[in-house]
Amino acid sequence: MESDRKINRRSFLRGAGMLAAGGLLAACAPAAPAGQAQPASSGGEAAAPSVEGKTISFWVFWSQPGKIADQLLADPGLEAYIGSGNQIDFKSGVNQEAILTSVAGGTPPDIGILNNYLDFMSRGAVVPLDDYIAASEIISKENFIPGNWEVIQYQGKVYGVPAFECFVRRGLEYNERMVGEAGLDPENPPVTWDDAMVWHEALTKFDDAGNLLQYGLDPYDAEGGTGPGNDGWFALESFDLIYFDEDTKEFDLDNEKMAVAFDVMGEFIKIIGPDNLAGMRQVEGQGTWGGSYNAEVQAMIIEGYWHPGETVNEKPEVAQYNRSTWVPVPESRRGTKIQFGGGHMAMLFKDGKLKDEAWPVAEWIQSDYVCNLIFDQIGWLPAYLPYFDNADQDKYPGLKFYFDSVKEANYWGPFIICEIQSFIETQYQQLREQVFRGELNGTQAAAQLQDEAVKEWKEAGFG
Repeated sequence: MESDRKINRRSFLRGAGMLAAGGLLAACAPAAPAGQAQPASSGGEAAAPSVEGKTISFWVFWSQPGKIADQLLADPGLEAYIGSGNQIDFKSGVNQEAILTSVAGGTPPDIGILNNYLDFMSRGAVVPLDDYIAASEIISKENFIPGNWEVIQYQGKVYGVPAFECFVRRGLEYNERMVGEAGLDPENPPVTWDDAMVWHEALTKFDDAGNLLQYGLDPYDAEGGTGPGNDGWFALESFDLIYFDEDTKEFDLDNEKMAVAFDVMGEFIKIIGPDNLAGMRQVEGQGTWGGSYNAEVQAMIIEGYWHPGETVNEKPEVAQYNRSTWVPVPESRRGTKIQFGGGHMAMLFKDGKLKDEAWPVAEWIQSDYVCNLIFDQIGWLPAYLPYFDNADQDKYPGLKFYFDSVKEANYWGPFIICEIQSFIETQYQQLREQVFRGELNGTQAAAQLQDEAVKEWKEAGFG
């Protein structure tokens, strides 16, 4: 279907999922520019001072940037980017329902980092940025990590600018203290799923009443559960399956490798107990994406480069035990070192009211001031090479692994463009739970996923 496809709330919400990716809508009060600075970019008309002050709306789906919002907006150099008298209304932790409802209803922010990137591109919700980039002294292909520049394009046009959080996504993090106490060797981490299962069983503990005390690995937590999408599809990278052919538009999900992935990864949850895991997740501070790891309830987690820095900033007493290594693969692929380059991007929305005024925000967030705050206080790295190339690789325990992995990886997960990837992600999450609850086996789940994908592809008008 063409990129200017009409968008309505029902079709967009259906295609994009409705997966919660952030907290409740939280507004951060804008701060007035704290000083005068020389413009960092010509930026064309977009960077020119405004006669009347305007408020540029800037939303992100993460909650973490909200904690440093006052510091970000207090940048003495901000005015040089957005113009005298203008200000930014910054909202963090914007949840997916609010995002999709606002976009479908024609009331999006002017600029946002809001996930659903391919959905926004393929459904015409955001505008091409090629003309802005051509006039910019900051944003250019040569100034960004190649993998991150690749994912911001659709049908030959650029729709996003890598922003806030980029770089590689594949690592197995583990707590060396917990591993040692379980009688395992922290110097010899698992490299296959069989190895990981040995660690998982040794690290999973229950009390006399059968209550879960701690466990080894939830393979669907964090990056382990992603896909398909801008962060790739971890399970299929591990089991070596290309699920969609961009040329023929054919799906390959009813595949033995897909079935085995369902069964192997599901077995880890069966040992924990699905209800035990669900109950643990409901305890405050023991959620996904680092919560249970920080609480030292979960000893291993499949994450990306950001995990070492986030752990230091959120739980430094746990971070001292953090180690990073390669993600597990099947025994038949022993020796395969997997990595994937992905990340997030800032986009200008078609229905945004201040596109020209908002564009310089995409330039500003590449500045040393912004990148330093985010790297120091959250742990994230940009894809902007003038900053990235000088970043401290030893800043956080386990971070160096990710820098080294770029040269040592011998398999890079492919970035696949599939216009219904959010729909497939939702189906995948539902089916994998049916497998680890014993309602389906991997073969049945793989066949159903194939059927659902083919059906949705046609109903969405792509085939």
